[in-house]
Amino acid sequence: MTPIQILYLQLPLLDNDTHNTRENFPFAGAYLDHALQHSPEAAFHASSFSPVEWDELDTQHLAEKILSSGTDILACTLYLWNIERTLRLAALLKEKKSSLKIMVGGPEVAKEHPLLFEEPPVFDAIITGEGESTFPALLSAWRTGTPIYFDNLALFKSNGWEWGTLPPPPVELAAAQPSEETIMRCVQNRPVVYLETVRGCPLTCSYCRYYQLHSGLRALTQKQVLARIRRFRDLGATEIRFVDPTFNARSDFTELLTELAQLNRNHRIAFFAEIRPDTLTETQARLMREAHFTAVEVGVQSIDPKVLKNVSRPIRLNKTAEGISALCKAGVHVVLDIMYGLPGQTLTEVQQSLDWGLAFGSDVQVQCMQTLILPGTVLRNDCAKWDFIHEKRPPYGIKQTAHLSPDDIQKIEILLDEHPHLPADPITPRFCGQRLRGLFHEQHRIHVDQLNQTLPGRGNRRAILIHGSNLFNHCGAIETFIDQAITTEPDGLWQFILVPEHEEPLDLIEQLAKCIQRHPSHLLDRFASAEAFNLIVSRRLYVRTNASISEEWKNAAEEQLRQSFG
Repeated sequence: MTPIQILYLQLPLLDNDTHNTRENFPFAGAYLDHALQHSPEAAFHASSFSPVEWDELDTQHLAEKILSSGTDILACTLYLWNIERTLRLAALLKEKKSSLKIMVGGPEVAKEHPLLFEEPPVFDAIITGEGESTFPALLSAWRTGTPIYFDNLALFKSNGWEWGTLPPPPVELAAAQPSEETIMRCVQNRPVVYLETVRGCPLTCSYCRYYQLHSGLRALTQKQVLARIRRFRDLGATEIRFVDPTFNARSDFTELLTELAQLNRNHRIAFFAEIRPDTLTETQARLMREAHFTAVEVGVQSIDPKVLKNVSRPIRLNKTAEGISALCKAGVHVVLDIMYGLPGQTLTEVQQSLDWGLAFGSDVQVQCMQTLILPGTVLRNDCAKWDFIHEKRPPYGIKQTAHLSPDDIQKIEILLDEHPHLPADPITPRFCGQRLRGLFHEQHRIHVDQLNQTLPGRGNRRAILIHGSNLFNHCGAIETFIDQAITTEPDGLWQFILVPEHEEPLDLIEQLAKCIQRHPSHLLDRFASAEAFNLIVSRRLYVRTNASISEEWKNAAEEQLRQSFG
């Protein structure tokens, strides 16, 4: 009997950073595959993970790889940064192979999702919350034709999408853990190993869905945690990120840190975790440093108790400050999160929260994030209550509240952009010059007379250098080429670099910028850091000059490009 072929796929976050390794660890796929291998369905199915090199492919070429792989079932993990592209990929695959079954799950999935349940459907099954027990049962149902009725599973039927009514079998955390060898195979050349030691969160923040999907706290025992870390170390792991929403929620936290410090006394492994600072002691902070936690993230979000009460997030501000100070004193780098756009939050309060965080000094990195109105959250259901206006598509950013106007939001983004100690998104250092930094590694040089040929390349981040004389006279052909590129790969990132032989009319830049602006916005352009300034960061126009072009012309072109692109 030929086994049914399953492929686990998680599309990466695309950004303009060309210096760091892309992080796209298929964590959910590893858990699903572990559940499959420990079920009777393992005898009927063969599974694989998408190779790491596929992370660089554009959607068209990725679809070709999937279709030629013999995949029968595609299991996709959805996040806000990849859902639109996954939808387009699924539609393309279904068009070419209607028998392919596609199931999705992940943090983005919610019963009230604005995009997932469109018809005609491109997915066959949608799982919300924990999928470890549902996934093998779904495979069995598909293989045998028997019905399945789990309430975290939606199946498309003749009368539309239908959710089950019965709870799936409970998931035992220790039994659900993929082997360390499986995790390391998934890591490949990705930089970080993820490790879950606690499932569930003691907090009930209304802007987050995590606590709704996991009742109570389930934790690996101290012995189990240490055994996994020891094995990861022996397999060559050098960085472990605990994915627990609150790493110090466990009752034996001090004892675990003591053992971690002993196990990692040579600091071969760097640890990272998210913690609650208001419950942290000086002893625990010191032990974190001894265990080699190189950084921790703490979510403060706001220093106004009324604002935090509005989102069901308790705070003890003095204890929070003490915990952060203890980490700084111990030598642990702290990443401190502040949010803007929360219910009842004013411009003045955001500034006060930022000032409070910055007062800790250089040991604390403050990052301020726009509130995202995520599908399935309590906060999304309360939008009318707080007069919220938000982006309907990912990333669902807040655009206006009863207490923050669009002008206030722009002021916050200007502050973040200009403040020397608040990290901003990478900006393009130069759009016009003989040397251009930050260009994508995949580059294609095309003469302006050859733009009607097949679109070159295979990657999801491409730089196209268009050269020749009298580029302005070929403006229509360049526009057609840009339209084709963006329409063919709307989720990809594009850099269009003009390489003129002499000074061209600046109207060329204006017309091509308008051409790019006519296309529907990319996910990256909807984040507040770009949207507040009406800048396009996903598809950019550059000019590479030569020595014959004057500084005056270059400066004018640079200014014109900066008005449209970020």
